[in-house]
Amino acid sequence: MDTEHILKNDIGRCLKLILSGNDVAINDGWLKLKNLRDNREFGQLIDCEDTLRDTLRGHVRNVSEVPKILTWMSSYVIEKRFNVNPISNDVALLLRNTDIGDMSRLTELLNTLADNRVYLPRSANHAKLCEAIVMSLSSFQMPLEAKKILDFYDNTSKIQHFLKILCSNTKNGERDILIFTCLQTLYNIISDTDRKQEPGPGLAAILQLVESSVIPQAVDWILSQSHSDQQLVQALKVLCNWLPQWREDRLSVWIMEFIHGLEKQHKYSTLLELTESSVDIVMLMCKVLLIPIIRQNASNIIFYILKRQSSLLVIQNIVRRIPALIKDLMKEESDSSKECIQNLVDIMKVYSKRFSTCISTCGSTENYSYPVLPRLQVVTELYREPVWIDETKEFEPIVESERPLSGKVGLSNLGNTCYMNSVLQALLMTRQFCQEVLNYHPLNEAGKTPLLEKLQNLFALLLYSKRICLAPTEVLRASRPTYFLPGQQQDSSEFLCHLLDVLHEQEKSANINCGGSDTATLKCKIEKQEDNVILPTESTKSIIKRWTTEEDLTEGLALQRKTQSLADFTRGEELGQRLSDSHSDSTDSGIQSVGGEETGAYTSLVHRVLGGECQITYQCAQCDTSSRNTDKFRDLQLCFPEEIQENQEVSVQDLINYYLTPEKLTGENKYRCDKCTKLCDAQRIITILQAPAHLVLTLKHFRYDFDTRLRTKLRHKVTYNDTIRLPVSAIPCTAAETYHLYAAVVHSGYSMDYGHYFTYACDSKQNWYKFNDSFVSQTTFEDFKSLKPPDTPYILFYEKSGIHDGIYEDDKPELSTLSKGIQELIANDTTDYIEELRRRATASQRSQLPTRSLRQHNNSDDDNPPPSSCRGAIDVPANRFLY
Repeated sequence: MDTEHILKNDIGRCLKLILSGNDVAINDGWLKLKNLRDNREFGQLIDCEDTLRDTLRGHVRNVSEVPKILTWMSSYVIEKRFNVNPISNDVALLLRNTDIGDMSRLTELLNTLADNRVYLPRSANHAKLCEAIVMSLSSFQMPLEAKKILDFYDNTSKIQHFLKILCSNTKNGERDILIFTCLQTLYNIISDTDRKQEPGPGLAAILQLVESSVIPQAVDWILSQSHSDQQLVQALKVLCNWLPQWREDRLSVWIMEFIHGLEKQHKYSTLLELTESSVDIVMLMCKVLLIPIIRQNASNIIFYILKRQSSLLVIQNIVRRIPALIKDLMKEESDSSKECIQNLVDIMKVYSKRFSTCISTCGSTENYSYPVLPRLQVVTELYREPVWIDETKEFEPIVESERPLSGKVGLSNLGNTCYMNSVLQALLMTRQFCQEVLNYHPLNEAGKTPLLEKLQNLFALLLYSKRICLAPTEVLRASRPTYFLPGQQQDSSEFLCHLLDVLHEQEKSANINCGGSDTATLKCKIEKQEDNVILPTESTKSIIKRWTTEEDLTEGLALQRKTQSLADFTRGEELGQRLSDSHSDSTDSGIQSVGGEETGAYTSLVHRVLGGECQITYQCAQCDTSSRNTDKFRDLQLCFPEEIQENQEVSVQDLINYYLTPEKLTGENKYRCDKCTKLCDAQRIITILQAPAHLVLTLKHFRYDFDTRLRTKLRHKVTYNDTIRLPVSAIPCTAAETYHLYAAVVHSGYSMDYGHYFTYACDSKQNWYKFNDSFVSQTTFEDFKSLKPPDTPYILFYEKSGIHDGIYEDDKPELSTLSKGIQELIANDTTDYIEELRRRATASQRSQLPTRSLRQHNNSDDDNPPPSSCRGAIDVPANRFLY
């Protein structure tokens, strides 16, 4: 080992002794360093940068010794141009890993760095150091003693000066990056809702780095990012709580711009939450207005909040405190105190006009004589200015009799469209489906999917609108099959299949247009069923005995799809269905296909959420040859065994087990064996290869009666299991996936010629709701289980256990995390709704008659629908937003 290497090791041991030892060790370490320097070989050392880095990265107990070491070592560190890893990064690591304890130590450390340019080369990026300084600064709280308060301000001023110099001395383009880093770090700290202790006001020094003219742009940038409302409230709360402790002017500018920014985004509920639950505006008002040095910069914020206030609770607290506050201000004979008194008197006059009931309840203020008269012109101007209204609270007397207690938004019946409303509400409560729809965005114009975009708008409004119900006109236009005549009742299962088909095909086509792997030209697989379709011979009658219990309520034509199961829309002897190429020609599986094979790595939304994979095996009893086909499915259609009488009880789990039980194909239902080249006895076995994330089960409560040639409704007693098990074939054995019920579409009615659909569904907290067109009520799972004919659960939605662990656990994402388009849609809807309510209130005051709900239609096909045969929908007056 050479002499230089030995010297560096000795220096490193001394430095570590100084930084981690007790007082004796510290003295010993400095003494040894002095002795090493006296060594004549010490003068040959050129660069000890690595030794210093190792020391700073180690355990540091004696922070006060770090500046001395940096000064001592500065002669033995060479400044490197274009250094991508400057020593400032190691100092940043030290600040992160060490409790500084005293702000003066941080100031001394930074001054040492500034005095020794070798540690802050102009060509290097010092963003990590800036970030660490801001984080360290946040840990210092304002002291109570007057002398220490002065030291606090002095130290924050020095730190601010250091950062300003550091930003100014960097190469071109780096200055803005460093300031941005400081602001981003500051916002992350003050918006942290999980932080145990509120960050200290010394952080406000960072705000001084930004020129006043640039602050509006900085605030707009912060508000444009994906921050939750809770984070925004927390950040603004911290800034407001700093007001009584901070003397500089930039803090009040930042707060005011934050308020203006939230107003521009119509986040009035966020601003009200700030004063209702986060910031004690009364205490803040007293602290700010009674301290002259603070009052000068912050009083404009206080009065802006006061004049925009609409919370009666907050206003009552303000009104009670104002007389005492005015008395305290009168003790100070200054122009600013007199101005405050005048402003408070004006505010009181505005409150007395705007909230007369609220003011009258504050008895202590009734006989109080104010020292000055209100300025009538100012009061008039303030009275005309808008206030922060939490959506419709201003108009609650108008809508309180209409608003459901569930908090959910209903869907208007546009003329026998309950078949659609029930399905849409069930899909909305399918959290993965809903949130993937909300987060969808096309890659380009060629990749747009019209139905998915309309669903996105509807789901966003259903989750975030303040209305009572919405009119799903655009979704109806985009998803209604051409043979679904306007105003006629239709089958909800058939509509669901068509809706998912359109979604799948549009998304698949969009993927190809955006450069997907499937280059073949796709033709839509959704067609009208032709009249007079001939049934397959020989096997038809036997198929109907087990698989045909069709529940279609329509008089229209059946929906045809490639890979469509034969039994899905069979209508006795009148209609049939061509078998898919992937199915045997003898019978059908009762499985709803997703709509074809996925290509390449692309997987559609429908298949990600609802898709599974099964295998259908036909085994000839004569030659024992097996034929296997695999298919993707999105729902299972379960029929009732013929041997089960209507007075016998059967569970959903029983129907699943029956569905997966091997079926013997004999008699007229024989299997055509390719090897035997004839019809043979056989058995068919359905196995599930891949379990879907969400399992949709259609219970076929209807059957076709060949004697009467009518479709009648079965009345079996069914136990609707909240938990089911789905056997899944896996190598080397068969396992079972557990599913939990979360939604069900219910058919109400005795006949297929009429009826009504509504939906039961639960949220992530297992709160159950009943969606009955425009009326949504909170209910219980027991209420659902107690349903009796003619109210029969028809389509059941199950969620696989554990599928949402860690994701999709919330019923709806924060609105601020969604696209700008959705945020604008909700903001515009809220604005329009409030304006509608305001017009209704004005009309009501003029006529002195009960207000009627706004009813609008813009779907020409449904402007004058025939009388609805839907039974059971409660006609609740409601606003309907037609988008």
